[in-house]
Amino acid sequence: MAPLTYLMNHPVYFSVNRKTVTRAIWIGIFVGFLPIPMQMAVAAILAIIARVNIPVAVLGVWITNPLTMVPLFYLAYRLGAAMLSMPIELWPSEHSLLEMSQGMGGVWKAMLYGGVVLGLSVATVAYISVSIIWQVSTAIRYRERKQRRELRDRKAQSAETNDPASTAKQNPGANPD
Repeated sequence: MAPLTYLMNHPVYFSVNRKTVTRAIWIGIFVGFLPIPMQMAVAAILAIIARVNIPVAVLGVWITNPLTMVPLFYLAYRLGAAMLSMPIELWPSEHSLLEMSQGMGGVWKAMLYGGVVLGLSVATVAYISVSIIWQVSTAIRYRERKQRRELRDRKAQSAETNDPASTAKQNPGANPD
């Protein structure tokens, strides 16, 4: 476990900033569209290599969850088959292991090609969207903070001008009565 101690203690792998989060989202979504086993482990390894937020990358893989996996992989298969000019194959009529393993060669190739294209596309759109949302929300927070600061300064100035003690300090010769 000693090699993992460095990873767990290094701040970049768990930091939350625009750079590490948006890149981690890109990695997670891209890997989520690949029809490969152990997607979360692949996303974590790529996050370590890219020095981005590991938990966000692993969570990004869950774009292909048990509810969305079949439609997204079918879409990837259809896109890959169209790219490779392959006929779209139906599921084998007999569910024997031998037929399924023989028939999956073309299916896997089409799914991988389609998954890479969809993964690149969707991950890039997500990266750009999250980056824009992050920048806009940061700008809004800065503007609100500036407005609060200006309001606080105006209140402080009005309190100073209405305070008789501060008026006496400003005009020592004036009689407040």
